Amino acid sequence: MAIAQNYMGPLATNTMTRINENDNVLGTIIVNCEGFPETTTLDSLTAATYCTHMRNLSHHANNALKEIDVTGELIIIRFVAKKTEAFVIPDHEFHLIVVMRKT
Repeated sequence: MAIAQNYMGPLATNTMTRINENDNVLGTIIVNCEGFPETTTLDSLTAATYCTHMRNLSHHANNALKEIDVTGELIIIRFVAKKTEAFVIPDHEFHLIVVMRKT
């Protein structure tokens, strides 16, 4: 989490720590603007897979939203599967991905 501390400040690190304290959270990933995981609590292969797909999906969702409402802004995307959920919080410089067990 050193990268989160250096680039986004202590508030980002505290937020990631607080999110990961939840028993249902499997992991968190901070993705840089190039699509590479900067900070993650998941293994590198899983993090890279989530980064690639979730970043592309959030980009397409943002484009679709802009076509529907030009003034709209994408705040969060939630993907629900049988066993897991993934949340993507996009930003201009970074994306935050949270992977959870479905409750």
